[in-house]
Amino acid sequence: MKKNLLLALVGIIIAFQASATISQIRWGTTKDPLNGLTVTWSNTGTKDSIKWGYTTSYEKGKFVSTSRTGYTSGTLFFKYTFPTVTGSSTIYYSLYDSKAKTWGSQMTFKTAPPANANSFSFCAMGDCRDVPSELTKVSNLGSAQNPSFCLFNGDLTVAGTSASEYNTFFTSAANYLQNNLNLQAEGNHDYSNEALFSNLWDLPTTHSQNLYYAVTYANTIFITINANTFYSNGSDATQLAWLDSTLAAAQTNKNITWKVVSLHYAFFTDGQHNGDMDSFRSTIWAAFDKYGVDLVLNGHDHNYQRTYPINLSVSTSAPVAKYGSGTGEGRMEVTFGGAGASLYTSGSSNDAWALKNFISTNGYNYITVNGCKMHITSYNDANSIIDSVTLDKTGTSECNTPTGIETNSVSSNLITVYPNPGKGSFTLHYSSSVTGDATVQIVDITGKIISTEKINKAEQELNYHFDISKYAAGIYNISVTVGDHRDSTPFELTK
Repeated sequence: MKKNLLLALVGIIIAFQASATISQIRWGTTKDPLNGLTVTWSNTGTKDSIKWGYTTSYEKGKFVSTSRTGYTSGTLFFKYTFPTVTGSSTIYYSLYDSKAKTWGSQMTFKTAPPANANSFSFCAMGDCRDVPSELTKVSNLGSAQNPSFCLFNGDLTVAGTSASEYNTFFTSAANYLQNNLNLQAEGNHDYSNEALFSNLWDLPTTHSQNLYYAVTYANTIFITINANTFYSNGSDATQLAWLDSTLAAAQTNKNITWKVVSLHYAFFTDGQHNGDMDSFRSTIWAAFDKYGVDLVLNGHDHNYQRTYPINLSVSTSAPVAKYGSGTGEGRMEVTFGGAGASLYTSGSSNDAWALKNFISTNGYNYITVNGCKMHITSYNDANSIIDSVTLDKTGTSECNTPTGIETNSVSSNLITVYPNPGKGSFTLHYSSSVTGDATVQIVDITGKIISTEKINKAEQELNYHFDISKYAAGIYNISVTVGDHRDSTPFELTK
């Protein structure tokens, strides 16, 4: 009897271990959040598969994944690239473990909003390195905001050469990686083994590599720079020419309102890495000024910093009057290397004139785009707001009403709330060809539904006023559902 129980127990343990071979699930893209979306995972099997759909029946079918070499012996990275996906939808999927020869549990992934709505959100963070528990905390807080996707500004590990270090990163950020498409920028600690870092991620390729690239989504272009080649080699003529031509094309594209740049190194900092990018202000930053980049996001210094408006073509020692991409207006640089690396304090530097805010803290950025407005909110690791600023291009020549990238959504929809941020109330405007009974929900950052309203949408345009002054200040998600079509947008309630 005891022998039979022991054998049964051993069998259960073996079965459990076999079923747990899939790990390191992460999302990427070869083009943008809705086109070329990929899911990648690690396994010791040889031929994994995926089944997926927009319902729990996985109606889109079963597909064999592709594979590439992992970073540990006997481990492969398996990948599946989706066809163009429907915006603001839930993908239900299950992975077939070819090692255990069994299908895994059902998982979900929420896609970004339809690109033609020009209303979305994204998070930004970087520099996790030393403290895995802090990475878990910060990445989970960012993920709880339900961003459309995220930017990660590099330095995943201390050395960047060890499989065990990357195992720690994937384990600590598992929830964040499994639920968010990430656009990665390589840090200086990742540069130690560039081929290893590059192989981890499915990202757009430029000049046959994926460490600098551009993603155009909705009314915004996101440009990721590999600053390591500039800093380590003193120059990178090929990448600089690509940056100039990419920004020049964006400048003449009437559908692009916002230009966002992501990289690891900071150009202006009062922290430990002051001066690292001084040599490239006359080349890289000059391109930012020439083409009116709106926002520069980076890490490298382990703290939070935001600059005044900077335009070096106007002044190299004083801020200009206004953020913006117009003539004489300045760039905003936000440095936040607070995803887990040991914090740096401020010091006296030549960049003091450029810096508006400096806070030695861990945390992340959460950014919302609503047409002609971009709102940047920075949070510490207690999820308290430490800084908040809005860029507004309403009425400027730079702000258009673009049609965006066409997707397979059933109609061209636009959901906006104003004012955003708002003090207690907002007006919802929803433009859609679909009509009928509409459900409007307000959800807080924990996923709790705080309000549900039923409204009859009889016409193309819907306007409705909400008073939520009794609720706590914070970020909320506002969604409108009509039939099987759903659109959403973030809203910040202030006090």
